[in-house]
Amino acid sequence: MSVILESTRDGVKTIKINRPERKNALNSTAYSTITNILNKDATNDKIVVTILTGIGDYFTSGNDLASAMSEETEVALNRVENMVKTIINYPKLLICVVNGPAIGIGATLVTLCDVVYASDKAIFDLPFMKLGLVAEGCSSYNYPLILGKSVASEMIFFGRKLTAQEALKLGLVSRVIPHIQLPSFVDSLHQYGKLPVENVKRNKAVIMDNFRDVFVQINRREFKYLKEAVYSEDFAKTIANFLSKKSKL
Repeated sequence: MSVILESTRDGVKTIKINRPERKNALNSTAYSTITNILNKDATNDKIVVTILTGIGDYFTSGNDLASAMSEETEVALNRVENMVKTIINYPKLLICVVNGPAIGIGATLVTLCDVVYASDKAIFDLPFMKLGLVAEGCSSYNYPLILGKSVASEMIFFGRKLTAQEALKLGLVSRVIPHIQLPSFVDSLHQYGKLPVENVKRNKAVIMDNFRDVFVQINRREFKYLKEAVYSEDFAKTIANFLSKKSKL
């Protein structure tokens, strides 16, 4: 079974995270596949808009620890860093439809998308302190920028979770969609595939030229600290707890 599904219709590419049995946790294949799709579509002007969403109850529960532990640490981290960098540099419209809980990198990558819509069942959770990790996906910059430093710090340090309605009020998402209406809403987004692709790229560039260099630097810095964190005692305890729970299953 493919962990990432892609389809194209009317100038719109839809990318769906397809690991519902794992709450759509992102493994090495998922990161590489998303990166490859976006890199390929960046130069394909038949694609005007890309939609990123999930299948099942979760948008994504974040990084798949079991998958990450099965490969060399630097390789695993570089794969995630490269996906973030690819999203930063993507020249077309990137729409995120958060169909359920968005945890960890699921909650951070939404801030790099151009437009974010959320199901009324969505929540946004940054459990970095609990995991002994460091904020990534440019969230150390974007969450304070969008939500204000105090709310962002509550999320990062104290584990505060945002509901979809709170995310709407604070400007993290553009609209909250009743969950039952989500399939028809996603279908309606295909109308934007008719936008003129060259002018889409111009307007995306006008906006992203203000942020791109900053995002690239932040991404590099976040992963520098993240690499320190994964060799720390705090993260070692996270892994020990994870393995202990897994052995009891």
